[in-house]
Amino acid sequence: MATPQFQHLFTPFTVGSVTVRNRIVVPGHATLFMPADGLPTERMLHYWLAKARGGVGLIMTHVHNVMPRHTGAPPVALQTDAIVPAYRKVVDALHEEGVKFFLQLNHVGGEGNSRMFGGVVLAPSAVRSTRANFLPTAQETPHEMEIEDIDEVVEAFRQAASKAREAGFDGVEIQGEVSFMLAQFMSPARNHRQDSYGGSLDNRLRFAREVIAAVRGGIGSDRVVGMRISGDEYFEGGLTLDDTLLIVPRLEATGQLDFIHVGAGPGAASHIPPSYRKAGSFVYLTEAIRKVTDLALICSQRVNDPLIAESVLASGAADLVSMNRAIMTDPEMPTKAREGRLEEIRHCIACNECIARGRIGMPIACTMNAELGREQQMAIEKTDTPRHVLVVGGGPAGLEAARVASLRGHRVTLYEKGDTLGGQPLIASQAPGREELDEVRRYYTYQMGLQEVDVHLNTEATSETIEQEAPDAVVIATGSRAILSELTADDVPVVDVRTILSGEVGIEPGQRVVLQAEDHHMQGLTAADFLVEKGCEVQVLTEAVYAGSQIETGTLETLYQRLLTKGVTLTPLTTIKLIDGRTVVTENTISKAEARIQGVDMIVASYGNEASDELFREVKSDADSTGNTPALYLIGDASAPRRLMDAILDGARVGRIL
Repeated sequence: MATPQFQHLFTPFTVGSVTVRNRIVVPGHATLFMPADGLPTERMLHYWLAKARGGVGLIMTHVHNVMPRHTGAPPVALQTDAIVPAYRKVVDALHEEGVKFFLQLNHVGGEGNSRMFGGVVLAPSAVRSTRANFLPTAQETPHEMEIEDIDEVVEAFRQAASKAREAGFDGVEIQGEVSFMLAQFMSPARNHRQDSYGGSLDNRLRFAREVIAAVRGGIGSDRVVGMRISGDEYFEGGLTLDDTLLIVPRLEATGQLDFIHVGAGPGAASHIPPSYRKAGSFVYLTEAIRKVTDLALICSQRVNDPLIAESVLASGAADLVSMNRAIMTDPEMPTKAREGRLEEIRHCIACNECIARGRIGMPIACTMNAELGREQQMAIEKTDTPRHVLVVGGGPAGLEAARVASLRGHRVTLYEKGDTLGGQPLIASQAPGREELDEVRRYYTYQMGLQEVDVHLNTEATSETIEQEAPDAVVIATGSRAILSELTADDVPVVDVRTILSGEVGIEPGQRVVLQAEDHHMQGLTAADFLVEKGCEVQVLTEAVYAGSQIETGTLETLYQRLLTKGVTLTPLTTIKLIDGRTVVTENTISKAEARIQGVDMIVASYGNEASDELFREVKSDADSTGNTPALYLIGDASAPRRLMDAILDGARVGRIL
């Protein structure tokens, strides 16, 4: 139904033979929650149920490879009859919640990895992957498909669609994006064939048309069939928006598609855009495609706010909106928006820690939403024994602990020595492209008021404070401090990243800055970005092979593009040996060769953080000597300096056990 703020987002829409209750789509995405056989588990079911109960209209499964052979993927249940009863249970459960459910089908083609299964990778042509972009993981030359191989893959799509019908799925989405097999056939960069499947655009679309026909034949005329495509591949020789504007009408002309789902990439920075890409910045792709097709359109890529989604629909650019990370961050976002509770929405900050985990084979998780993937274990239940809980520290760990403890029914008091809640993300949000980290402050400040937490700002809690409050439980979340550099200099200031970003040190345009980046994540490189934006000449040193080695691929690619185009010098395998006046003497960590950087005005040391746990040690020592103390918990960076995700998870866990 329409609401005063949302005239379109919460209205039903019919795509093909299926009517969805609203326009919000959860697209297919990898979770790594599934076992090797590909059958849905209870964990996966509850992951989907959380989204269904939160009010989305349509959910798509993660990608299912129609043929594990030649894909590098594990065996998938699509090749067995077991998928039908297993998914029927899921389909029925989601239908009971009022949501529609589509199966996503794919063949990865030349993006496969023979090291995972032996044999060879199949692709339209023997052309190495263009998708590996910044940090290649598996670039190998595939085997050019024979006609028999093509026929086999097309038949596999048909059989998979038939099983989707048996399992009760409402529809199927064919994955034709991010340089998987269908996109490889369409792209002149990957398809060098000289037969009827290569050359002209119509020939390069032949495989896609055959797959579409096979899928339609398998699932039937009373179910939905759509295709996800890249609006622009964003690499030299790849498909451009102009190409896509020619492709979509040809796909529509098959008469067998009901929708087009517009994505981008294959590059990680466009397929899963980081915070450096403005929210809604890829909508223009769908707007352009809208002009050449009457098929239903799904808009995706960095639509992280229901107001942005509403504007996309109101403009007529799309009929539905894909909001993957937004719903991961807050599965209840649709319900909150529909009820006008916009301030309660926990927004995605596009940190991409979710996909970063997936890229190294770990199940996804969400920085802001500790419950993601843990829905069964982390339900918040009211306590039978309400207590007084004192939280020391208004950073992410303490704030999440306070929020959860209050929701459980405890009386919560929180002390923060600063004048604002939020902790380290407040400082990090000062760097260019990292502004969305301020969501931590915004969201939790609102939650503290909503949950009636008694917040004391500008007050540093001490052991005496704890004694006066006389709580039943104390949660110490006092954070961390920057590890101080052992470098000394008489003529050049040596400062840490927090000092730079917080504005505690003056920065003048033209200053020459040397930055030693040994945090291996975002701190050093974002400080370099901040400094070069201020007009400084920046050289980044790191003892590692490259700076930022633990940053997610798309974020790192974007950040490197920013730094290098602004003239930042990146020097790997190098450390500062000594400082002589305004000259920095460096040493190569392997060859031990020395070099000199002269005329240096400032040195920034980024060596990570160390725990600020003094209060915990004091309180624990007093407790050990007197034997009289409330329950004591140490969480977040005060326990061990880690990432934002870990701090919030610590708070979420302790809030549930209090």
